[in-house]
Amino acid sequence: MRFEVTRVLDSIERRLCTDPGAARAIVDLAPIVRQVELDGGRPAHLLRLGLVIDALGTHLGEPGAKVYVVVDRALITDLELTSNEKMVLRRWADDGLVEALPEVDDRLLELSAYTGLPVVSRDDFARFAGRHPWAAGAPFLIPVPGVGGAALMTRPGAAPTMPRPTLDPATQAVLGRYWRCPEPGCVLYGTPGPAQPPPRVRSGRAVCPRHGVPMHDGGPRQQATSVTIWIRGEDRGRFPVASGAPVVVGRSPEGPGGIRLGELLDDEAVHWVSRSHVRLELLDGALVVTDTSTNGTTVHTRSGPDAVPETITLHRGQQRRLGDWDVVELHEGVQLCRADRRPDASGADDAPVMAEAPTMAIRLPGSAADRRG
Repeated sequence: MRFEVTRVLDSIERRLCTDPGAARAIVDLAPIVRQVELDGGRPAHLLRLGLVIDALGTHLGEPGAKVYVVVDRALITDLELTSNEKMVLRRWADDGLVEALPEVDDRLLELSAYTGLPVVSRDDFARFAGRHPWAAGAPFLIPVPGVGGAALMTRPGAAPTMPRPTLDPATQAVLGRYWRCPEPGCVLYGTPGPAQPPPRVRSGRAVCPRHGVPMHDGGPRQQATSVTIWIRGEDRGRFPVASGAPVVVGRSPEGPGGIRLGELLDDEAVHWVSRSHVRLELLDGALVVTDTSTNGTTVHTRSGPDAVPETITLHRGQQRRLGDWDVVELHEGVQLCRADRRPDASGADDAPVMAEAPTMAIRLPGSAADRRG
């Protein structure tokens, strides 16, 4: 059973990120871990995050949706969690897969205001009404018991769409820059880049949410879109495409900044994918693909996750402006698409993360031995 629990935690891990461009919601972890009515099990259980992630995929109609998780650091030492759960949670925080804070405070609302992402939480946030009046009518999502797991319910009386609060000029200036944390080894703000999450803003200054210290200016933030590499249905990494900085993708592109796929390809794909196969660039906020290959590139255009795709073939020198759900295919099974989308409506990462969870692992109260790990 422990092996199955570990596999579920691994599945959950693949849905975690602190890249706002790839996440589909912000999750308030601690209350969910303690929400016993979701499964009737132990007082605290990390697998409940999996129930909520699956519920989000169902709610959005996007299986495989990723989440930006914010957690109070005290949960990492919570005595109600098993030693393995605490170890996994600590590793997620150390690897920058979740944002672990001394105090969550209004960080959830801050992230939502800056990114436009909804918050998944049981909190009504009434205590922050003065600082974040817009949140009262925001369509945040509440986890509730559902058939065979959890479900998400939009807050009663909420607006139909996420409001975008007006930010003061000082905050806008902070969000328009990259930042470096002075603390050695800070996983969220060590190296500036398009996937860097927005900092906390206090009195017009950027503050590291993890360490609580003012940060150093890392230069102007470029508009960018994250792209995911999919090989045979598996997520094999992502890269940013920033405004004014085209990215060449291929088997082994020359020059700095190219995305090398050679070691990820099987024997057939190695002979089909060109050394420099496509060029991606961000023009007027949209991704544009240009074919630079010998064998051509296929673009699957879709209007949504369940839409039947239309296929367009590009030849050397031809380009196309990509829609939000379009997929670029260099060879069968070698695909590129926006990081917050999947190349199709199925796949390994689309399976519910709780599909292999042993029922007994959640529903039975943990024994003393279980809590020791």
